[in-house]
Amino acid sequence: VGENVRDALAEVLRYDLKDVNIGISSITGVDVSPDLQYARVYVSGLTEQEGQDAVRALQHVRGKVRHFLGKRIRLRYTPELEFKYDESPIRGGRIEDLLQQVMTKDEGDRGGEGDRGDDSDED
Repeated sequence: VGENVRDALAEVLRYDLKDVNIGISSITGVDVSPDLQYARVYVSGLTEQEGQDAVRALQHVRGKVRHFLGKRIRLRYTPELEFKYDESPIRGGRIEDLLQQVMTKDEGDRGGEGDRGDDSDED
């Protein structure tokens, strides 16, 4: 159900909400309550600021979003929506950058040790 809601919300944002400025943002996930009455929608942007601005804009028009969502999904009740900023893509990028720095440093350290080891073998 969460995936269906996510796909329908993506269509709502793309086609139905042209007057809402959410920048370049995407819906990264949807958690739906077991009774299908509530849905927590995770939104991410290219930057942290852009993502948070999109969440604020969507929270402001969530009634309108829910109305359009109800037209696109076939559920007995259209869930109440709560938009949350999802920082996991940005956090993942930071972790990847740190790992790359560590790997680059590690390769540099190994290269230096190998050169010293080769010099000592020749002596």
